Amino acid sequence: MRIVSKMALAAALAGLTVAAPAFAKKEEKPAAPTEKATPAVQKAAFDAQKATDAGDLAAAVTGYQAAKAAMVSDDDKFMVGRVGYQIYQKNKDMALFSESIDLMLGSGKASPQAQQQLYFAQGQIAYNSKNYAKAITAFKGADAAGSTDPDLVPLLVEATALNGQTLEALNTLNAMVAKRVAAGQPVPAEWYQRGLSIGYKAKPNPADAPALSAATLEIGKKWVAADPQQRYWAAVLQIYEQQFKLTAEDRVDVLRLQRAANAMEGDADYREYADDVYLRFPNEAMQVLQEGAAKGVVNLNAKGDAADVMGIVKGKVAADKASLPAADKSSRAAANGKAALSTADAFVGYGDYAKAIDLYKVALAKGGVDVGTATLHMGWAQALSGDTAGAKTTFASVTGPKKPVADFWIIHLDHPTVPNTPKPAA
Repeated sequence: MRIVSKMALAAALAGLTVAAPAFAKKEEKPAAPTEKATPAVQKAAFDAQKATDAGDLAAAVTGYQAAKAAMVSDDDKFMVGRVGYQIYQKNKDMALFSESIDLMLGSGKASPQAQQQLYFAQGQIAYNSKNYAKAITAFKGADAAGSTDPDLVPLLVEATALNGQTLEALNTLNAMVAKRVAAGQPVPAEWYQRGLSIGYKAKPNPADAPALSAATLEIGKKWVAADPQQRYWAAVLQIYEQQFKLTAEDRVDVLRLQRAANAMEGDADYREYADDVYLRFPNEAMQVLQEGAAKGVVNLNAKGDAADVMGIVKGKVAADKASLPAADKSSRAAANGKAALSTADAFVGYGDYAKAIDLYKVALAKGGVDVGTATLHMGWAQALSGDTAGAKTTFASVTGPKKPVADFWIIHLDHPTVPNTPKPAA
């Protein structure tokens, strides 16, 4: 039975609609340059400023237009832009605001600090008018000027995605996160949430799909490394599963990690886990269901799926455990490592990690098995046994399709899961 919980995914993507950005709460007057504008511009700008101060906004706009018509130099552009900005503060004309910012930035006369504010405001205006190409350029300009506005990166990423450049948006976010981490600065959870939302909802061209999934995966890995809360682990692993279209066998490997990370998401994960392993590994299934019941999320008393599976595995465990010594012996004599791999998995289910690790080595030596799977499972056994260093070394050697799960295991070992922090009251 295929059971997929939507709880974690909903938590990861909840409340992430990006509203039209608000403009800077503190509107500062751009610093004046030391250069002088031409006399005609100075006079018209002075008249416009005087009218603005007097509250005669119609005359102020007339003076602004006259000053703009007389511009011949970059100094003129900056002065006219400043006057236009001051008029905007009174009449709130967004078109005038946009034009004034463009003039000041186009003049090349704005100070680096002023550029931070001006580029960011230019990006906000363009974003609100759905001119995403211009918004991207402006937000990049603000970043280059040194802006640290907390909304800069989310808006840049969102504008890039809305401009049809989903992969570029995710790559930009990954680069910005890496930049922050390298500087020792915290990364807001909203950044990771926005990246996962963009990556999950995207409908890429077939040629872009692998790169887009890889970029989304990278965001997820960074998130649980930075903030390994239970809900984030569950969400990131579910998005990974769906983006990479994992098989049922691959999903079991994810559930084993999820269980070890204490990030099982409700009864659906416990029941799916048990459903997928009970025929081959009854004790593992029984332990999973018992754990879910102990946590109060799996009901073993009501007639149905979980209770039915528990009834089956309870009657199989004794005989299954008794068969392991013979399976161990025969797997070591087999021509290939398939039996050794399966028997090793069974030993893990009974907590005999030393025997399991030895048999994984037998399976790899004999061959005939998927090397990535056997290596991943050996790391699983080492991790559960408490051999963290050995497990990390083993996981680091995993290549191919199993590598993402191995990488997640290393993250889990380096950054143990923490309880969910309470969500802010609405």
